Amino acid sequence: MTDKERAHRGIMASGGKLVPKKLKNDAIVEAILEVRFDTTTIPEILFGRLADYEPWKELSQRRLPAYDIPATLRQVDPNLRFQAVFELSGEQRAVRIGPQVVSYHRTVPYIGWERFWPELQQTITGLFETANGLIIHRLGLRYLNALRSDLHGIASISDLDLEIKVASEWVTGYVNLNFTIDVASNAACMVRIATTEFVQGKLPPNTSVYVDVDVFTKDGFETRERETVESWVTAAHDSEKEQFFRLLTDRSIEALKER
Repeated sequence: MTDKERAHRGIMASGGKLVPKKLKNDAIVEAILEVRFDTTTIPEILFGRLADYEPWKELSQRRLPAYDIPATLRQVDPNLRFQAVFELSGEQRAVRIGPQVVSYHRTVPYIGWERFWPELQQTITGLFETANGLIIHRLGLRYLNALRSDLHGIASISDLDLEIKVASEWVTGYVNLNFTIDVASNAACMVRIATTEFVQGKLPPNTSVYVDVDVFTKDGFETRERETVESWVTAAHDSEKEQFFRLLTDRSIEALKER
């Protein structure tokens, strides 16, 4: 079967490894799209417009802790500049908004790309329709995954397609590994693989390994075009899948893929 035929059937080749379109039990605990931007719209007006955006009108509204930090302080501190200060939330989803950032979050149970992608398109459209003079400076598509011994047959780091050695000795115990690779001319991907001892927050029962795959634009990225953003996000999703499945053995993929 050629790569073109695999793509037509929803299967992609990644380093000689077949990537299934879907797992019968996915490992996703949260999926996030983040958009950082500049706009000429006053923050309070932007917040109001997004709160009234038709797909989000029924979501609950609340201020986030960063709301109480003075705007001038948030603007000069790089760690605070892109903090969300306002949240719209509903069942298994949330929209977090700041003066220069919007992020869309989907939590367990993941609804699948076929349903998630239209929600991301709504997010992109809503931002372009409500923010004047919009310039996008950074995009990020991130998937947080909890691999479990009961659902996925992953009992430890040793069950991944991963080899870690120090002084010729295998490292198989507590692990917190981070690396970044280029996945396109305008995108890179940071992958974090960690055992549960290094993960904060609640994880599903029987989680053995946490995998965080974050695809993001490189420094210097800039666009004013909605179509460019949408094209980048769909390509980032393909890259995210490839990087995640690179970590699984062929045997695990065969056992886990949906028939």
